[in-house]
Amino acid sequence: GWTKPGPLIPIWWKWFYWTNPLQYAMNAMETSQNYCVGWDCTMINMTDPVTRKSSVSTTWDYLRPEYGLDYGILWGYVGAQIAAVVIIVLAILFALKTVCHASR
Repeated sequence: GWTKPGPLIPIWWKWFYWTNPLQYAMNAMETSQNYCVGWDCTMINMTDPVTRKSSVSTTWDYLRPEYGLDYGILWGYVGAQIAAVVIIVLAILFALKTVCHASR
């Protein structure tokens, strides 16, 4: 699939970005998989298409500003995902309780 980074989403679509539970799951997975401190980091080569200058960077240093990721709020992403599941389950239970299926 293809995703558009959060900082590049137009302002009129920001509400959908912040209310979408899949966004929190995606950010949590990207953060936990790509966060790196120390010597054992994945390095990537990047070439600027205009100046043809090449630079080497870690995956985390590239993705953090590009996608707006922050390791400090990783548990916030997980908490938002759990809250979304709880809200969906409660909405389903409320709908099942209030809808009368056996109207005769």
